Amino acid sequence: MLGGGAVGASAYLGSPWWVFLCSVLCTAIASLPAVLPQESEHRRDVLREVLRHRERMYRLRHERPTSRTTGRRTE
Repeated sequence: MLGGGAVGASAYLGSPWWVFLCSVLCTAIASLPAVLPQESEHRRDVLREVLRHRERMYRLRHERPTSRTTGRRTE
């Protein structure tokens, strides 16, 4: 385990910044399936909730403000 870390560290010492960034992103993408639920129904529910959240946030950002006293939209 330590030998692999030493080889990896020595490989990064002389490499450009984007090589390190790419390896971090690839590791994050590769570990994503471990974080998501394994059952297809649960995956569907997670995706559905993400899309509902995005839709709610979009509506909140783009709707016009309403007057708190009358409930009517201000122009």
